[in-house]
Amino acid sequence: MALYLVTSLFDEGMYESDFQVVEAQSQMEIAQHMLEHPQQWENYLSRAYPRNWRDHTFNVGSLWDCVHSDQMTPDRLLELIDMTSVDGDSTSQLRIFEIQVQQLSEVDTNPFKRKIIPIVRL
Repeated sequence: MALYLVTSLFDEGMYESDFQVVEAQSQMEIAQHMLEHPQQWENYLSRAYPRNWRDHTFNVGSLWDCVHSDQMTPDRLLELIDMTSVDGDSTSQLRIFEIQVQQLSEVDTNPFKRKIIPIVRL
């Protein structure tokens, strides 16, 4: 089992109610749980609206609407989750990230930090 961070982010910032750390086999298992138990995820699903910026006619409603469709699959739900984004204070970005526990001494929040490559002189 792995740990996953499920976030629902608005532009006002992050609060305790905006994330859950869950234990699951995969993102797919979490999506399946969302489909089988949508009421547990209602606050996140009802505020997230998938958008396709290349197709302005694309409109599936909120993720809450999507999970109530008989045609919805875990794969498709994950695709739609990845299509959500923050849009002011009206819609949220829903994401599912696999996370790793690390020691405090290992924390480095700079994703662009250059790795030092040793120079070998011949």
